[in-house]
Amino acid sequence: MHRELLPFFEGSKESATPQTFGEDFGAPFNRTDADLIIRSSDQVDFHVHKSNLSIASVVFEDMFTVSGPSPREQGQNKPVIDLAEDSKTLHRLLTMLYPVEPSIPETLEDALSLFATCQKYHMTSTIMRIRSLLRDHDPPLFTAQNSFHAYGVARRYHLKNEALVAARLTLERPLDLAECGEDLRFISGADLIQLWRYRDQCTKIAKDCISQLKASDDIVQHTGMTSFERRTYSVEWCCDYFLNRAQDKPSPKLITDGQEFETAMRNQGYSGTSRTIVRRLCESVRARVEAKLKAAIDEVSIVLDLDRIHTS
Repeated sequence: MHRELLPFFEGSKESATPQTFGEDFGAPFNRTDADLIIRSSDQVDFHVHKSNLSIASVVFEDMFTVSGPSPREQGQNKPVIDLAEDSKTLHRLLTMLYPVEPSIPETLEDALSLFATCQKYHMTSTIMRIRSLLRDHDPPLFTAQNSFHAYGVARRYHLKNEALVAARLTLERPLDLAECGEDLRFISGADLIQLWRYRDQCTKIAKDCISQLKASDDIVQHTGMTSFERRTYSVEWCCDYFLNRAQDKPSPKLITDGQEFETAMRNQGYSGTSRTIVRRLCESVRARVEAKLKAAIDEVSIVLDLDRIHTS
């Protein structure tokens, strides 16, 4: 896990003999034409090019243009800079900057560590690339099951986008001790309050959205139902069903879950010809409500005091 954010550079210093990098990660980070060595916290040397780092990071660019030459260690013909990140994190970061196969994080912790490192060194375009790569990750690193954990860690590292992604996934779980008590240790009291407010706002938005659909003819127009069918197979009943499900877990995915909805419809006693109409109602009304809910929930933001210093 990425260590607590430290000053940008620890500077050159006496340390244990570094590992021979080529034995661990290989090309292109052992090239002889590299003009800089960056050393990880676990004493692995990366032979890199200042130009690559300068293009990707204004922090490195400023250091190379303002600080002047970096100190050289005995036996090294290149400047050596010690960084606070471990070798695994630095390797993942560097593969995003060089024309090699990117090393994509395989765990939530590794992903958040990489994001935090990019943010620390002001690598905006690199963050965007990593986010794009992670969208296709299978299985997804951010899930409902780890959402509370992910939210707490993302907030700790001031990762606004990742905190919002995690917060949305928490909507699939109730916010109570029985469900998420173990994960609450990752969330500060202030961040927990912000999450509670976000979820409360999402619940209100979801209910308002469903109530508006219930009061309008919007659903009927998109289902193609006749007035008789609407009276017989009540759209109002469907909306009331969705409103009830929005109370504890205001996730569009769960509110309009297809299997649950079809089961509820069967429990109403529909059979024969009615069942065909019920299926049409399920696929049309449910899809319409889900799309509306998702659009509404996606508009809900979360208050993130990014300048607040975490002391925990």
